[in-house]
Amino acid sequence: MGASGPTISSERAAHILDCAAGKRAIVLGDMVVDEHIVGTAARLSREAPLPVIEQHERRLIPGGATNVATNLSGLGCNVAVAGVVGADAMADRLGKELEQLGIRTQGLIRDGDRATAVKLRIWAGGDRQRPQSMIARVDSLDRTPITRATIESMIAYLTSAIAEADALVISDYETGVVSSSILDVALPAAHAAGLVITADAHGDLARFRNATLLTPNQPEAEAELGREISSTADALAAADELRQSVGVQAVLVTLGAAGMALDAGADGRAYIPAAATGRVADPSGAGDTVAATMTAAILGGATPQEAAVLASLAARVVVRQLGVAVVSAEEIVREARELYV
Repeated sequence: MGASGPTISSERAAHILDCAAGKRAIVLGDMVVDEHIVGTAARLSREAPLPVIEQHERRLIPGGATNVATNLSGLGCNVAVAGVVGADAMADRLGKELEQLGIRTQGLIRDGDRATAVKLRIWAGGDRQRPQSMIARVDSLDRTPITRATIESMIAYLTSAIAEADALVISDYETGVVSSSILDVALPAAHAAGLVITADAHGDLARFRNATLLTPNQPEAEAELGREISSTADALAAADELRQSVGVQAVLVTLGAAGMALDAGADGRAYIPAAATGRVADPSGAGDTVAATMTAAILGGATPQEAAVLASLAARVVVRQLGVAVVSAEEIVREARELYV
């Protein structure tokens, strides 16, 4: 895949993101703690042919839907989260991290029968000859159905919160929070209130009819359409077909190192190549950043193409950092200045 794409001036980028600041967004989805153990591979274990990691650092970072929320907050939006956590220490840590960032957590519904979702990544390396590399990942997820009482608590919260919001961002990592019972209430309410509705989901995109924006990655788009995407033309056609079949205003298909393909119907289509970033430290969470930045940009008055370019610039920033990262408006504007003048 390869082609030239749309650009944006740093002045226009700054204006859009300045207008987005203060807009109110609700992030509905799977609340996850990303835990990172960072160390040095000192030697091989005697028990198995595996490296022994000497731990130097342990980080707990908001992940999953909360990564979308922290990125929206980093762009200056007024953010609330709606999701399910356990009644445990990890939930306490996650809530504290979000509140320190100014993110409202009244919609974090605690369920004593579930454990808070944790994704543990182990990194080794770190000297000048051996940069950090992920050597293992362990996910602790509860995919059992959410109880009716928890669903009712979330519906009650969403019904009230949507009435005061400008955007609803749905981040579905398929652990059961984004259920039909919740969507059947949240989507019509958000649509009736005129909210920007963004869906970043791992599958079953047809659930999000009448949304403003879908942001599937390439494997998700391929699974939904039942065919491979192997060229820029394929990617643009896939975005167009998804937009029409699901019934949304715009679809942005993220293609990893190959860039992004946008189809927004009458508002145009575009291929946005990925700008060279140098060494990619960690692509984790880049899709969350794209969904957050696209949403914030639309709230700030951007056209779909402008929003997609800003999302590409934001992704360029975060993949250079270890672990899921939060991008700021200043960093996006700086990238625009460096690339597009």
